Amino acid sequence: MLRNTLWNLLGEGLPMAAALLSIPLLISAVGMERFGALTLIWALLGYLGVLDLGLGRSLVQVVADRIGHAGGPGETPEEAGQGLANTAGIAGPAIALMGAIGILTGGAVALGAGLLADRFQLETGTSPDEIRLSLLVAAAIVPIALISAGLRGVLEAHQRFRPISLVRMTVGVLNYLSPLFVLPFSQSLVPVIAAIAVGRFIGLVGYGVLAVGQVPDLLRPGRWGRPALRGLFTMSAWMMLNNLVGPAMLYADRFILLSLVPAAMVAFYTTPFELLSRLMVIPGALSLALFPLASSLFRRDPPALGRILDAGGHLTLAVFLAMQAATIVGGETALELWLGPAFAANSASVLSILMLGVFFNATAYVPNTLIQSVGRVDVTARLQLVELPVYLGVLWLLAERYGAVGAAAAWSLRTAVDCGLLLVLLPRLAPGTGTVALTIGLRALLAGVAGLAGLLVGGPVGAAISLTGLLAVGLGVAGRLLRTRSWEKLAAPLRKNRAVPLPAALPAPRMNGQAIDGAAADRP
Repeated sequence: MLRNTLWNLLGEGLPMAAALLSIPLLISAVGMERFGALTLIWALLGYLGVLDLGLGRSLVQVVADRIGHAGGPGETPEEAGQGLANTAGIAGPAIALMGAIGILTGGAVALGAGLLADRFQLETGTSPDEIRLSLLVAAAIVPIALISAGLRGVLEAHQRFRPISLVRMTVGVLNYLSPLFVLPFSQSLVPVIAAIAVGRFIGLVGYGVLAVGQVPDLLRPGRWGRPALRGLFTMSAWMMLNNLVGPAMLYADRFILLSLVPAAMVAFYTTPFELLSRLMVIPGALSLALFPLASSLFRRDPPALGRILDAGGHLTLAVFLAMQAATIVGGETALELWLGPAFAANSASVLSILMLGVFFNATAYVPNTLIQSVGRVDVTARLQLVELPVYLGVLWLLAERYGAVGAAAAWSLRTAVDCGLLLVLLPRLAPGTGTVALTIGLRALLAGVAGLAGLLVGGPVGAAISLTGLLAVGLGVAGRLLRTRSWEKLAAPLRKNRAVPLPAALPAPRMNGQAIDGAAADRP
């Protein structure tokens, strides 16, 4: 788990470093107007990625569940082999559908390139012809991106995080650095987008080679058979709803705040929010590693979900307790050094309040992942649908009365409630997780109370109160991690259950040169 999480972090971190290096050079070379158009095209490609209808994430769960079910108690070797064979029968049609959606979406972008170019030209001042041609090239990236997401889902289900991260790092670095190689020859956006398209195609080939190596029948449509895809599509519909409602709650605050206070005041909220939101890459990388593991072990070894929650939940608590303490000690100073004393004076309290919300939001990642891993994406989607109108009402009231501080309080309150509800719901869906969920919930609550008490008291005394409370909770979390070493116990069922012998016609899938067992752990 820790190894996979580190690979996921590396897969996200290296492209971010490439972006920090390349963006100033791009701005200097192509000018602010063209760079503005480039960022809009990047954003457009990002938004179109949602149109996979949730199939990418759903594919991970369904394929991992099939792998975990193969070789389970009471299953014959022939049945296990057929179960593994059926993963291609599910993944193949799903990836083909994602490709078709990508072609249709890319075609729509190509057909609307003229209208979009006029709109982009108004926003950036760049030549409409240049933007139109750039959009035509970008349209070809859409099916590449969606097919890559499907292939990556197959690999994530098999927990091939090291090769996934290597490909992702390559694509991410090329996304930002490849344009620099064409700038000596042309400063037009067209070759810049073309260079990005080449990088995405290289990623597609990389994912394809890895996925076919893992599941050879992906290239044999005649062997896909007629698997029941209804469950996959039902889950993907709920996943799509999650993908739509989640961003709505994430970005509603700034729009409501902008309608109530001057734009300059909004910056005091959005700046620390954007800064702290980058920390979510940590629980995101952990959840990415846990999702296929939990999906695979759910049927084969149900008690493993309790161990996963214990390991992942307490590891997240440990990291973000330290983050919260660091914010209390040096948050205002960091803002002052970064943006000046005037900005820090207006934004320090917002930063502290938002950090509480980030703490609860991070703590919610693991229970949210476990609920989705057992196939109950509908629960998290319904929960967000219930939360959305309540959150918007509270957000409006607090933002209208207290401005940026009120918006921060509303967002943090929502994340705390959401975290609590997920921890309450999880034991109902995954038996055996109740005791751990209660322990994590109580520790998160105590840390939140300590942070809130410090904010209400204020000054050095308030900081001392918060730090004392966080230290007490942190000692308990550290003791739990050191005493149980629960992350090592996650591998127990994988060591006990060796891969079942498969029929001769169906070779056992390989991972890093070794036959995988039901959970397909990425072992060295």
